[in-house]
Amino acid sequence: MTFNTILSMTLIAAILAAKSAFAQPEEIPPDVFEAKPGGYLYADYPGVFDDAEGDEARGDGITIEMWVYFTEIPPERQSRHWEHWALVAKPASYFISAAGRPLEDASGDPEGHTKLIFAVEDTEEGCCSRGEGWMSYEPGEFPLKRWLHIAYQLVVKKDGTHRTQFLDRFGGGRRRFSGKMGRTEAPLFIGGAPTVTFENDEWGTWNTDFFGNPILESMKGYIDDIRITKGWRYGPGNIRPQRKFRVEERTIALWRFEEGPGAPFYRDSSRNGYTLFPGGSLPVQPLATRATTWGSLKRNTF
Repeated sequence: MTFNTILSMTLIAAILAAKSAFAQPEEIPPDVFEAKPGGYLYADYPGVFDDAEGDEARGDGITIEMWVYFTEIPPERQSRHWEHWALVAKPASYFISAAGRPLEDASGDPEGHTKLIFAVEDTEEGCCSRGEGWMSYEPGEFPLKRWLHIAYQLVVKKDGTHRTQFLDRFGGGRRRFSGKMGRTEAPLFIGGAPTVTFENDEWGTWNTDFFGNPILESMKGYIDDIRITKGWRYGPGNIRPQRKFRVEERTIALWRFEEGPGAPFYRDSSRNGYTLFPGGSLPVQPLATRATTWGSLKRNTF
């Protein structure tokens, strides 16, 4: 066997090994949150995760970012059922979800497309009216079995709500809509959300697209670090987020899930004390109006 033949075989073997290694799923560390069917995490601290300043004129807003590992692809919508996998959700304020899309969709996407959706609920018009953004994947392109960075930045100002999102280190441009993002006493939900229905439509499309039928369901996969920061961390264009987030001066909360899957609670590494607790899929009795306090919801749910 000649030297050139040996060299060629070695190079081919190296290339095949590299391709095989690249195709392997990325490592899942032991300190992560694993979403279970019907389960979710919640942080119940009213007013903390809506807008850091709480001032519509001068508020700095917030940055919500996380590392996510999907093990499956969200299914396509069947009939009127549109299955959302909740990543982060603040009812009547905002949410980030993954969802499959139907064959005939308003966006024109063909069957098999999957979307990551970033949505804001307007205080007047309800969920997503001009306040929704998304990133769409063609069949076979959804990022499975690898760690994916997702970030959402929101701020309420006099001229409306400003927002921008980042996915896999790529960011969209800054967007604004004239409505004001809602602020509620609702908990922050992570990885899923409880089943809640309302007797009327005062919650707008949130009743049908979030807590009604269909609901935000538990995601299939893992969540690593989640950090919420006062103000906007990232400018326009591509970013280079750290694989492990650090606590900084403007950190509101950082959950590293060091307790591992199935823990009774998850500590806030920022030392601000915003502990995450697990919740189950307990149904809540119909609530009469939007004016009903979230205290009533919590008494029935948690």
